[in-house]
Amino acid sequence: MNVRQANSADAPLLSSLSVDVQRLHAEHHPDVFKVPSGENYAVTFFSEALADVATRIYIAEQNGDALGYVLCKLIERQENPFTVAMRYLLIDQISVRPSARRQGVGAALMEQAKLLARTLGVQKMQLDSWGFNLNAHAFFERIGFQKFDFRFWRYL
Repeated sequence: MNVRQANSADAPLLSSLSVDVQRLHAEHHPDVFKVPSGENYAVTFFSEALADVATRIYIAEQNGDALGYVLCKLIERQENPFTVAMRYLLIDQISVRPSARRQGVGAALMEQAKLLARTLGVQKMQLDSWGFNLNAHAFFERIGFQKFDFRFWRYL
């Protein structure tokens, strides 16, 4: 398997790779997430992300087939009266094609994110995951992530 940094020409491919996870989120929270309108529904989003200097996207490929991607953002927050300054790598998105799951693709993508964090001199990676996505939670914990925050909502 090869993990490479995405470039501007990859926006349509990234949009296609994001369809499965976007559908999963839309199934569970249609009041929050949109159902993808087609393979190219997010090309503009990925084009803009690829142009952002604080963002890196990596694609996992095997035998010429793209299997998944990870979108990483460097977050830098100034100290304020309530918190210390923070600098961390946010794993904003990760998606692996269903047919490629449990084959090391996610682990390879997260290892690349860890290498990026080290290159940037970042001591922490952070991500969030929706409550319904128990398989993702198990994966994140298996590779060393720890839960640290809880969010709540209430419909009126």
